[in-house]
Amino acid sequence: MAECKKCGVHITDDTDRCPFCRCVLEDDGIKGVNVYPDVENKVKVWRHIRRIVLFLSICAMGGMFIALYMGADIFNWTVVVGLILLYVNLAIYMTITERIGYMFKTLFLTLTIVLILIGIDYFTGNNRWSYDYILPTALMFLDFSCVLLMLINRRNWQSYISLQLFNIFWSVVLMILLQLDIIRQPVMVIIPVAASFIIFIGTVIFGGRRATDELKRRFFI
Repeated sequence: MAECKKCGVHITDDTDRCPFCRCVLEDDGIKGVNVYPDVENKVKVWRHIRRIVLFLSICAMGGMFIALYMGADIFNWTVVVGLILLYVNLAIYMTITERIGYMFKTLFLTLTIVLILIGIDYFTGNNRWSYDYILPTALMFLDFSCVLLMLINRRNWQSYISLQLFNIFWSVVLMILLQLDIIRQPVMVIIPVAASFIIFIGTVIFGGRRATDELKRRFFI
């Protein structure tokens, strides 16, 4: 393996000049060392896991359909198990794929689990716990995720303003559901709604021109 004495980097390919400063490389005496992470093998492992989970999911649903055909009274539980397995397979796929950004993955998986839990609530007695607790908790999770993503991607933090606006929209929906008595836990609603507005207002105030330019560019505000 070669080393650039000027830049201090190690080069693993066969080039004889540093790709940064174009200085001649020197042999550092280290042979057969791969300094790059083996990303391809990790992706292959996850793809193999996805296929195994998909196969087991199909087998499980096939068994439940056979039980239904034979007269078992498990229709509601078949739907519930099907929804859970659907989410597990979607979550694994979204974890593997690199063509989708973290913001879209977070939003998609959150909305999907909310819809699935509402479905589970409906098919297990319709006690409305999904409205009272899941909808506000999902908004709280998106608020936290938005702040975390902005801290991780500080150079492009303004791109997450669109997620903040979605949280504001969700907050309005929650307040309407609260007024219609569909949601019966006001404290569970007030906390994430307040957090959504505080995060958005704080971003606009402290973000300055970058925040306002992003709003104009994306939403013509």
